[in-house]
Amino acid sequence: MAPNHAGMGARLLGSFAFLSLLFAVLIVLLLADTGSEFGEAAIAVAAVGLGAAIGLSFWLARSMLAPLRTAVAAAERAAAGDVSETPAAAGPGEVAMLVHAIAAIGERIFHAVGRVRLSTTAVATAAGQLSGDNTALAGRTEAQGDALQRAASSMEELTATVRHNVDNARQANQLAAAASGLAARGGEVVGDVVSTMRSIQDSSRKVVDIIGVIDGIAFQTNILALNAAVEAARAGEQGRGFAVVASEVRNLAQRSAGAAKEIKALISDSVDKVESGSKLVDEAGTTINEVVTSVRQVAELVHDITTASEEQSRGIEDINAVIIDIEAATAQNAALVASASKGAAHLQEQAEMLAQAVEGFQLGAREFGNADEAAAMVRRAVAFARQRGTAALIDDVNKLGRGSFIDRDLYLSLYSAECICVAHGANPRLLGIDGGSFKDADGKLFIAEMVRLAHSAGSGWIQYKWSHPVTKKPLVKSTYFEMPGDIVIACGFYK
Repeated sequence: MAPNHAGMGARLLGSFAFLSLLFAVLIVLLLADTGSEFGEAAIAVAAVGLGAAIGLSFWLARSMLAPLRTAVAAAERAAAGDVSETPAAAGPGEVAMLVHAIAAIGERIFHAVGRVRLSTTAVATAAGQLSGDNTALAGRTEAQGDALQRAASSMEELTATVRHNVDNARQANQLAAAASGLAARGGEVVGDVVSTMRSIQDSSRKVVDIIGVIDGIAFQTNILALNAAVEAARAGEQGRGFAVVASEVRNLAQRSAGAAKEIKALISDSVDKVESGSKLVDEAGTTINEVVTSVRQVAELVHDITTASEEQSRGIEDINAVIIDIEAATAQNAALVASASKGAAHLQEQAEMLAQAVEGFQLGAREFGNADEAAAMVRRAVAFARQRGTAALIDDVNKLGRGSFIDRDLYLSLYSAECICVAHGANPRLLGIDGGSFKDADGKLFIAEMVRLAHSAGSGWIQYKWSHPVTKKPLVKSTYFEMPGDIVIACGFYK
């Protein structure tokens, strides 16, 4: 129930008048016994004093009533949550102090509620980002879990395959060792064959020599038979029998020479074939030796493959154990992500509840920044950059709430000529991100357009729709920007 301001003024005036009248009556009673003339004068003086007191009471009441009404109205507005206006201190000292105290309380409430709302916005923004990150992380964790399960199944199959390969490699190692032994023995046999062929070749050559000797003997025998026939012809009748013998010997020598030629031809052909066979056997021996060497190398390789396969099998078993551990850790991560998601949702709910708790306070137009203040902040940042350098400005803006360029809901964002975010007063996660791909609620590439306008005009305004971090409702945001050098400095406010 609102208090009656008129009744309060009447009561105050009545109190002053009653006190004045009481004071005059006391004076008359005290002076009534001093004599009639003096008493009448005293009554006259009391009447004048009473009139003066009543006038003074009216003046005091009027001088205190207006400031008190102002104080009461300010207190009522503060009680109703309206601290948008600050009452001006007026009236006597104590009344002015009262009004000033009420104004100070209103200012403290104003700043407290403003900070709560800003903090609520920041918490809601962080909670929304955390919730989005948790959702993305949950999806990746689930995908990772599925991939690990598939990897585990594949590793089980690979383990079975590697074990089978190890068994095959061991068998191949045994077969290769056996083949190496057989090849070595075959090499020895071929070596013996080579030695035998060389002995046959030597014997064939000796036979050729012997046939040469026989051929020489046949030749000499033929000559001897000719000489004997000549001598028998000289002897005449006496040498006729010797001539017959000489003829037979000659025939025998000729047949021996012919047979020797045939044998020599056969032996020569045999020697040629033996030499050809010896060459083939030599080549076969060389080939066998190469085969033996190759088989030994293959046996060594198979042995190495067997060893590597066994090590690979042990390594795969270790990998299987690691995958099992990773699966367990992934499951734990999934549980943590789910818990973090609940925490983020709870944080979002608390931010909304906190926003609702201070929703009844009316801070007026001073709660949020306006166009003039946004432009002034940008110009102040431009002066700061020119005086202390762009790097110092970037560092100051990235200090977030501890920086010089943040006021209520006003903050700076800085972009390079390529639309890369180099500083942000409210969201450090945007640093290094290409803002050229940022779209508003209507699909407008507002950062790219702002940088383009900054290149062409140097400064200006741009409007776009952006979701409020707490209500999630799209609101129109107007941003002022300037490009003093190679960066675009911008500050926006919600309309």
